[in-house]
Amino acid sequence: MLRVFHPGPWPVAGGEIMLDAAESSHLVRVRRARVGGKLAVLDGQGGVAECSLTAAEPNAARLRVEKITLHPKPVSRVLAVGLPKGDIFIEIIRQATELGATEIQPLLTARSEVRLDDPARAERKLERWRAAALEACKQSGNSWRPEIHAPVELGKWQTMQSKGNAGVLRLVAALTPDTVSFSELPAPRSALPAIVCVGPEGDFNPEEYAGFKSAGFQFVRLPGHVLRVETACVVALANLWRT
Repeated sequence: MLRVFHPGPWPVAGGEIMLDAAESSHLVRVRRARVGGKLAVLDGQGGVAECSLTAAEPNAARLRVEKITLHPKPVSRVLAVGLPKGDIFIEIIRQATELGATEIQPLLTARSEVRLDDPARAERKLERWRAAALEACKQSGNSWRPEIHAPVELGKWQTMQSKGNAGVLRLVAALTPDTVSFSELPAPRSALPAIVCVGPEGDFNPEEYAGFKSAGFQFVRLPGHVLRVETACVVALANLWRT
């Protein structure tokens, strides 16, 4: 079933939704949807409306609502990752969205090769990242769009994390000797809110690891060998969902 996005508010069953120009164009011109076709409409906040296409207008497609399902808010899963270069972060966002991350926090670290000193450029990147999360929701059927935060300096973020977060698993995928395996963490992991941190290319430096320790984070080792950033994000998130 084709999936589209509409932020709401939605009408009751039997009512009509009109998509915006961008969603309409993609649905009609790219996906070649036709009148009578069935679609799922996501609002990014847990709502899924089963609809039929009543007007295939390229700039104003209209849908009739047949059924609305509201999915509960998922357990908090925050992925904080040292901002990698190029389009790697876009792929991380897509994969993390598919795996159910609820928030994604890019971190500016000592070894990050990306610097966003131009506010306009930083805002354009943020818009692109949020668009990638939305597209991943439509592709995967995830009814909750993750919140994509603006990049923040790691030291500042660590200071914020040192306050509160009681009952939250706070983890760092680490390459240091003092790590535990995921199987040694409290069970069931799938029911616990969690923050998991992954370093950039070249990993966190010793001072940054010390900052995590001061903020109360636990160091975990990922299975396998030394992983690329994007691979480590997938493995870490996947292990959080295991009981």
